[in-house]
Amino acid sequence: MTMRGTQKSKGPVKKAVASPAKSAAKTRITTAAPAPPATVPASAPPTTGQAEQAKIFDKAAALFHRGDFASAGKLFEKAADGPVGEMACSARLHARMCERRTSRAEPALASAEDHYNYAVALLNRRELQGAEKHLHEGLKLAPNADHIHYALALASGLRGEARQAFDSLKRAIELNPRNRAQARNDPDFVEFAHQPLMASLLFPERAQRS
Repeated sequence: MTMRGTQKSKGPVKKAVASPAKSAAKTRITTAAPAPPATVPASAPPTTGQAEQAKIFDKAAALFHRGDFASAGKLFEKAADGPVGEMACSARLHARMCERRTSRAEPALASAEDHYNYAVALLNRRELQGAEKHLHEGLKLAPNADHIHYALALASGLRGEARQAFDSLKRAIELNPRNRAQARNDPDFVEFAHQPLMASLLFPERAQRS
């Protein structure tokens, strides 16, 4: 049997669909390797060791309590560079305190009594070095003022200067013998009155009995 020739109808043309693997290969994005992290410069090592920092801080504290704020401030600044953070923080705080105290404007002082009265105010604040300075200025104007010699003995004694304290109090007693009894009962002298040199001046009767 002869078959009739038939004409194939043209249907819609289908587009070829790429396989998922091939599609992914075409759309794959090449990413660059992550850049290495920036190198952070290492902080400079502390200029002061822990033991040295503690030693400097203690020395600065002693000067601070003596009223030598200028010298104490310099040492506190040095201690602030040490490795112990808490001590460094305290040192910076004390350095600022020293700066404030040393920058106070001094009043105009003309007479020996002006210097004496200002020195007494400094003594009460335990600013001993400044007190000594003004007491010496007062003595230049009034060399035989026994009360100024007495105050100078106190300032020197509180600073730990035993010989200077002895010499000043000795002169104060020579000018006015009542200064011996006053020093014996002065609570400010208690801190150093027991030292042998000062005791020999305040309590001569003890030396005579021995």
